Order: sequence, then structure tokens, then C-alpha cells
Amino acid sequence: MTLFLIGIGLEEEDISLKAITSLKLCKKIYLESYTSTGVSKEYLEKLLKKSIESKDREFFENESKKIILKAKKENIALLIQGDCLSATTHISILQEAIENKVKTEIIHGISIFTAISETGLSLYNFGKTTSIPFNNKNIKTPYEVVKSNLEKEMHTLILLDLNPKENKFLTANEGLKYLISQNLDENKEAVICSKLGTSKKEIKKGKIKDLINTKLKYFPQCIIIPGKMHFVEEEFLNKWKN
Repeated sequence: MTLFLIGIGLEEEDISLKAITSLKLCKKIYLESYTSTGVSKEYLEKLLKKSIESKDREFFENESKKIILKAKKENIALLIQGDCLSATTHISILQEAIENKVKTEIIHGISIFTAISETGLSLYNFGKTTSIPFNNKNIKTPYEVVKSNLEKEMHTLILLDLNPKENKFLTANEGLKYLISQNLDENKEAVICSKLGTSKKEIKKGKIKDLINTKLKYFPQCIIIPGKMHFVEEEFLNKWKN
């Protein structure tokens, strides 16, 4: 019996043939619905012709033992938006399964961590990733990560908080306002993006003060603060000038 951790990508049709083949073997399939959006339960059920349970963060964090016990008796799949090991919760489940001698199989999917290359910025030049939460008034860490990366001349990917269950998404505009409130220079170049890695992607590049009122249509959204750029990166990035 096997516990499958399967990344389903950023939009419908990203799911791989390998994933579909494995899912046909599974008795129970869970879909996580909190790290991102993009692939719906309805689409997956139609594709697989199987019932799928959509679960929130609490289930994956607090009821992982139930998942492990089930996987000792039958094939179980966890479907994860984006890549299956981008969130620490999923790594913890994998570790717990291994400790309990449950066979595991990992099937990776397209993720924001590779889709950011669509901006033209090199993945090699990104430093530590950070995220801005909804309630960020007294939060310093995201700005400190940006500052540290800039000192090292590296780019920063900033993920923005989301709660799909309540249809709440932090916007790039709100994220930029947070950075300015932490004294990041409003003349600094930034990139704001939505639905990267999909056919609906939006990418806008400009000074923070010029982007702060620029509205993106879709969610999830993210911000990139570029560090030192190679001329090829700069040339490509200028395609998205606001």
C-alpha cells in the first residue's frame, strides 16, 4: 500500500499522466484547498471519475495520523496545488509516513517557484522567499528578508496570504503598501504578478510608487523585488513595463 503525494500544478490540465495513472490505483483521494487555487475539485472528479474530498489546513496538520493509518491498508493520495513539497505541512506528512514505515511516492507538479522565471528573472539569482500575511502591521520578517536579499544583490519572491475557503486574497497593492510602511524606497523597481504559470498570467514591472495603484485581475498574486540584474534579465523584464 502507498501514500501518494501529488502536485497538480497551477491550472487545469497541468496534472501529469504519471499522476493520473497513480490515482487510478487509489481508494481514497484528498485535495488540499488552502495553499493555492487553480485546479478545482469538480474538474478532478470529472477527469478521474472518482470522488475526492476537499480538506483544509487543519485536517492535514491535525489529522495526519488518520491519513497514515489508512495508507497502511490501502492506496491513499494527497492532491496538492502547485508542487507537493512546497509547503512544510506536506513535508511533515511525508516524514511521518516514512517513520511509520508507510511506502510513499512523490509526483511533482508545476509550482510558483519555477513559474517566476516567466518574468525573465533567473532562478539562480533568487534569494530567500518570504510571505506577507493578512495581519501584517507588526510583522517585520518579510521586509527583513527583502533587505537581506538586496544586500546580497539577489531577487526576492514575496508570496501573499490567501484564504480560498473565505475567498480572501491579499493583493499585490496591499503587499507594496506594507513594504513602503517598512521604509522600502518607493522608487525601488518591483514586479507584481497574478496567476503565474497559467494562461491568465499578468506581469507588471515598474517603480513601487507607480505600481501601488495598478490592479491585477486574478488571484493568487505575488511580488518580486529584483536585486542586481544581468542585462539579459533586465532586457526581458522590460517587456512588462507598466
